[in-house]
Amino acid sequence: MNEYIQQILVILQELLDEHRQLIEYGNAKTEAITTNNVETLSYISSKEKKVLQRILELEQRRIFLIGKYMLYQKLTNHRSFKMEKLVQAVYHANEKQQLQAIWQELSDVMKTLQDINEFNQQLVRMTLEHLHFTEDLLLGPTEDEATYHRAVQGMAYNRNSRFNMKS
Repeated sequence: MNEYIQQILVILQELLDEHRQLIEYGNAKTEAITTNNVETLSYISSKEKKVLQRILELEQRRIFLIGKYMLYQKLTNHRSFKMEKLVQAVYHANEKQQLQAIWQELSDVMKTLQDINEFNQQLVRMTLEHLHFTEDLLLGPTEDEATYHRAVQGMAYNRNSRFNMKS
């Protein structure tokens, strides 16, 4: 097996592992959001940041190795470092199959991660809307002043409800 392909496969496996870790963090985030555990949410976010930094490093290494492989194969007209181009450039069936399999698995994991992140974003939005709604219920509707006052004095802060029905 070509040494560059072997190194790329190792990097892809590491990327797969890191993305699986992000899925675990995403699921933990879902739990933290639903239980309103801000400390856990903050802790998970800091852990995610480290994993994301590692993923960026691995991606740079993957791109570098694909470039080296393309040069090794004397495919200098290829300026793209996408996996599809690499799979097309690989001649050995075994290498091609391994690259396709791990790339497909990584794509599936990234899709799952994207779904979890979108769900968590919806949960956060719903939680914020619930908090604003509760605030409006507790503080009551805004009331207009019943007495006359000058225009300058009338520039006092009026709390506007997000759920104000008197628009």
